[in-house]
Amino acid sequence: MRLNQYIVKAIVKLSVFFIVCSESTVFGSNMLSIDLSHQQRLTKSLLQDTIKNSIEKNVHTNHALIDVSFSELGNDGSNDIISSLLSFGNERELPLTLDLTTRMNRITPKGASDVIEQILGSKEDKRNDEMLQDEKSGKEEKETANPSVTTLIRLLDLSWNDLHVGEKGSNLFLSNLRKLIANAAKCPTELVFKRCSLGPAVCRAIGKGLMDRFSEKSQPDSLENCPLSLYICGNAEIGDAGVAALAAAIRGTKDHERVIFSTLDLSACDIGDSGAEALALALESHPKSIRRLILSNNKISNTGASSIANSLIVTRSKIAYLELDNNPGIGNYGATALADAIGKGAIGFLSLRSCNVKADGAKAFGESIKSQALQKGSLTEVLDIDLSGNPLGVLQKKKKDSLKSKASATTASYMNFIGKQIKSGLKDVGLDNVLSTASVESDDEEDERLGDHNEESSDEPARCGAKALASAIVLDKEKSNQNSVSRPFRCNLGMRRCFLDQGAGDALAAMVIHAKMNFGIELVIDVGLNHVLEDDMVRAVAGSDEYTLEDMADRHLEALEAIRIAKDRAAHAAAAAAARNERSNWSDSDYDFRDYDIRNSDNDQ
Repeated sequence: MRLNQYIVKAIVKLSVFFIVCSESTVFGSNMLSIDLSHQQRLTKSLLQDTIKNSIEKNVHTNHALIDVSFSELGNDGSNDIISSLLSFGNERELPLTLDLTTRMNRITPKGASDVIEQILGSKEDKRNDEMLQDEKSGKEEKETANPSVTTLIRLLDLSWNDLHVGEKGSNLFLSNLRKLIANAAKCPTELVFKRCSLGPAVCRAIGKGLMDRFSEKSQPDSLENCPLSLYICGNAEIGDAGVAALAAAIRGTKDHERVIFSTLDLSACDIGDSGAEALALALESHPKSIRRLILSNNKISNTGASSIANSLIVTRSKIAYLELDNNPGIGNYGATALADAIGKGAIGFLSLRSCNVKADGAKAFGESIKSQALQKGSLTEVLDIDLSGNPLGVLQKKKKDSLKSKASATTASYMNFIGKQIKSGLKDVGLDNVLSTASVESDDEEDERLGDHNEESSDEPARCGAKALASAIVLDKEKSNQNSVSRPFRCNLGMRRCFLDQGAGDALAAMVIHAKMNFGIELVIDVGLNHVLEDDMVRAVAGSDEYTLEDMADRHLEALEAIRIAKDRAAHAAAAAAARNERSNWSDSDYDFRDYDIRNSDNDQ
């Protein structure tokens, strides 16, 4: 038994050694990374000793990244580790900032509430204890003590823990969460609650905390610019009601120019157009309230997307990052509204992957890129647009043969059976919420989610979105006054897995050259994962092969010239045919030959 304990301790010391070595080589002398995830066999005391020894050996460290995820800590274990970190950090000569990740550790709302209480009460309790000790001992405070030295938690990640409201300790959790959000001095700048079974009640608590935090007399001037990064993705119960609570809190703050959220991640929260419209109203009343907004994997359609775009246009504000990936309801109409916002400089980075944008929407983005260059001065230095996974090409997904379909069906049935067994086992240990939000079960479903769409059956031929996008720049004879551009303008365009053929690649190459030549735009296009395009073509439109780029552009221009000649010939042929028809109609209908014969007979008499 003792031998096993010695072996465990030796392993812990060896792991600490490797942790310290990796810190000095990867992060440098001021940042320490301690990865103790998946350590179910280590006791709480051993985990605490490992963390403490690592920090002690790096006396100059002022920022520690600590990961104790998947270690089955439970409520007590997580609370003890945070308590020891805060107390130990306050004993150091240098201040210490912590990024603490404790995912999937079977923490309940009561445990999360205790963790928040530790964060809120650590500083006052420490000072009170020191004052009591000084009074009892009658000794003066040491000259070397630094009362300003403290430990702050910059990031708190409690993802994949079941924090469903309704469990024991839920009310206290909501109350303490509101207090934590309201206290800008102690609240971590990044809060992560991914897939924690949160609902509208948590959003209401966060909203109330925000209103308390940004009230007129709540914080000193030094804390007036403390935006919060909130990641609550994967909580499907939030829905439109939860988003409306957060939007109402934003609109309820007094300062309309304040940045409230540095990042607001609401992806996979079952948000529809109502929630998107609520956020649009918040952005309209408080234009600078959100810097980065993530709304991927929701149920937003053209209505919600256009509402957000119009709110940015009306207020003439700018959002640095907007992500609307995997919202199949967003098509050409919503894309056109978002492109209009980009053209007015309202969006710096737009991600619209795996939606339903086609030729008309793609052309609108080409117009928006061009409008940026036609401004008196460039509205942004770098513009990023990601349209990957949209059906912009004319190619279709290859149909699976019957043998492969049968094999896939058989594999899927086995995977479903195994999945049910895994879920049953997780439910027995209280982790049934882990797989509840899984979105795909097979590679085929993953392919469809990434944009392997079948073109809808139609009598009309599919238009190529890449050629429509390129036409906005290649076929436009207007040129920008490049002398008026005060800063270089670069546009990064993502078009991965868009079913592009070689003709589309040639059109994009011509677009790259004309954008540089006529509008002063440095255009870089990523067309990877389009299996028809060869590697040299992919490199060319990305700016790595100028010779291939010129050859591709020449082919496209030659194709355009051939089309123009063919149209001219068709127009001449149509005009000639119309003239022949006109002469034929004139001889048959404009004269009545019987009257002509009668008149001639009368004259003869």
